[in-house]
Amino acid sequence: MAKYPLIKTTLKDRLLGGHYTEGLPLPSEPQLAREFEVSRMTARRAIDELEREGYVYRVQGAGTFPTGKRFRQGMFRVRPFKEWARHPDHRTTVLRAMQIEATPEIAVVLQIQPGDPVIFVHRLRTAGDEALVIEKRYINAALVPSLLDHNLSAESIHETMVALGVPLARVEQNLEAVNLRQEEADLLRVPVGTAAFLLRRTTYSGQTRASYVNYWVRGDRYAFQDTFEP
Repeated sequence: MAKYPLIKTTLKDRLLGGHYTEGLPLPSEPQLAREFEVSRMTARRAIDELEREGYVYRVQGAGTFPTGKRFRQGMFRVRPFKEWARHPDHRTTVLRAMQIEATPEIAVVLQIQPGDPVIFVHRLRTAGDEALVIEKRYINAALVPSLLDHNLSAESIHETMVALGVPLARVEQNLEAVNLRQEEADLLRVPVGTAAFLLRRTTYSGQTRASYVNYWVRGDRYAFQDTFEP
């Protein structure tokens, strides 16, 4: 198993479990590198991802600190792609759509082997002149080898997968607040560090993980709402 996702998962579990005391710094990158027997660069990558997801923050000259425990609560739904596409002012631009080899990190998420074929789809949703949502999706190419033949700027990927014979059983999703990095900030045309929502979704076909997607959503243009029986 690749070291990087294991380090990140272990640190996240420690943070959520209160292993690290709020107000006190985490072990330094050299200390983490020694503990996990990896390079300092690998340890830094795990910390960078945790910072991006809002679990830790850095203070120059003082170290990296936990932001506090995140509590899981509630439920929320996101409008299907077909509802978004129905609006005449809404557009979806395919920035990239290609078959790639699974990195160790994506292989862990999709429960496949590093180097296995994965379809990568990078899309940007806009309303009028405003960029609102960035999508980066990774799909097990063995399940839908002909997906790239479809018009992904107009078609729902989930509906296309079903039409191609891949029944989708359930979706696991997680919504968090993050600060945008340079790449996402440039696409959404907002300053670096702007607060946004990060929605992560894993979609299953039976017990097989078929798709994993990250959505970066403008926090100043979106609100999530749901109605349910108490």
